[in-house]
Amino acid sequence: MTQTELAEKRVELWRLRPDLAPNDEKEIRKFIKEAGFCYTYHIPKDTIPSLIQTVSGAVNAPGRYKNSPDDPFYEMINETYRSYYNQKLFIEVVVFGKHPVIVYRDVLARLYRLTGTDVQRGYLSRRKRNTNLEKAIISYLNEKGPATRRELRLSLFDKRKNSAIKLTKAIESLGRQLKVIRTRQENNELRWITPEKWNPHLCNEAIKIERDEAIEYLALRFLQISVASSRKALRRFFKNVIPPAVMDHTLNSLIQRGIIVIDPDLIVDGKRALKAR
Repeated sequence: MTQTELAEKRVELWRLRPDLAPNDEKEIRKFIKEAGFCYTYHIPKDTIPSLIQTVSGAVNAPGRYKNSPDDPFYEMINETYRSYYNQKLFIEVVVFGKHPVIVYRDVLARLYRLTGTDVQRGYLSRRKRNTNLEKAIISYLNEKGPATRRELRLSLFDKRKNSAIKLTKAIESLGRQLKVIRTRQENNELRWITPEKWNPHLCNEAIKIERDEAIEYLALRFLQISVASSRKALRRFFKNVIPPAVMDHTLNSLIQRGIIVIDPDLIVDGKRALKAR
């Protein structure tokens, strides 16, 4: 496979042409299910698609949609967000880094298996002792349900000058651990909730998944939607979930079993690319 062929395959798979772009929220949900992963906004030069890129049907998509009635995708995208809140089929997470990623429920179950609570013995990545503020946020969300940043700040802080900054850092920390996820409600307002509160059935289902199966599933899902990628890209994308040494061991095992193959003609990140068979 050449770089040109890789780009052409991604155009087809990611629906980056007007004739392939989804026409309604049902088609968007179908795309998210097939993809497993997609960024909410367009992140140039990365190896998974973005929602706004696919909905726009263009390789050079806008950075993010305007979220105003004059935007051509306004209602379609908002209806998509309402559907995930109501049906709990997919959700936005920030476990991969600063950019929100939409994941389908099968992907979320595997992520939760690897980053769940101590009681469920789900941790794989480095353990982190949460601060008192982070514990208070989790407790509040489990008791009260979805909450905005403002509701959390007013409930957990006095009128202190740096409360907004402290709250943001705490939510970002919890998001990287997948202890909180963010939902969009009827008016597209962002609210935070714990995975257990958002979908307890999925969390209970996740506990029964084998750890190694979860890691292999995530690696293969990533390669399938990226068409072809590199070890470096996989390690970078999953760094908050899967330690690099574990990812390398998993990839070696999949290669030995013939589930992943090395493309001798395609170079990604300076190495021969990996792709799912």
